[in-house]
Amino acid sequence: MSLITHLVKLQKIDTAIMAIEELQGDLPSKVEELTTTMSQLESAITASKSRLTEIELEIRKLQTLEQERKDKIAKLQDQLYLVKTNREYDALMAEIDHLKGQLDEEEMRELELSEENDQVSEKLETDKTENEEMSQQLGTQRHELESRIAQTEEEHTKLVSKREDLAKNIDNPNLSLYDRVRSAREGLAVVPVSNQACGGCHSRIPSQLEAVIRSGERMTQCNTCRRILYWVDAEESS
Repeated sequence: MSLITHLVKLQKIDTAIMAIEELQGDLPSKVEELTTTMSQLESAITASKSRLTEIELEIRKLQTLEQERKDKIAKLQDQLYLVKTNREYDALMAEIDHLKGQLDEEEMRELELSEENDQVSEKLETDKTENEEMSQQLGTQRHELESRIAQTEEEHTKLVSKREDLAKNIDNPNLSLYDRVRSAREGLAVVPVSNQACGGCHSRIPSQLEAVIRSGERMTQCNTCRRILYWVDAEESS
């Protein structure tokens, strides 16, 4: 069996494999995209829960500090009535003002944390809802994908096996060339000459080149699209 005949048969197998894979459509990419997005959402949900715990702990610590400041301020204010000199009074007032300044900062921080808590909680609920919706979509699409794969799995396996066996009969340089052209030309690397033109791009084939293709003695490529050309009669007689 000639090289061109092997390539024609390989093209037919690859076309059949592509048809099966096209049956799956864009479901594999959608499933992968949903899986990736869900993974990101789950990480975000975990991070939000962790942050809420941190906020709660920090607020508790601040509230404890605030109460301690208030108690100390009240105690110092009671002492104001017992001082005997302006110096002692000024010293107590300075300490009270300092404690009030710290208390203001802690209360401001607590307010900021409370606002952040609301924002994180809202985002957490949004992410959880979106994650649940995506989980349902993913389940549906996975089921549909598995169903489509199951319909053609046996045929696909056979074709892949036939391709592997056939590819062994083609030398590496020509097989690599075939794969490159197929990749560049949307899966169609081998085409027949039809009405003295390339069956892929429909460019006119020179008469001297047509004679070479008809003989099938060597692999010939279209000068325009670089697809591999073959003569239909040669294939039918094989």
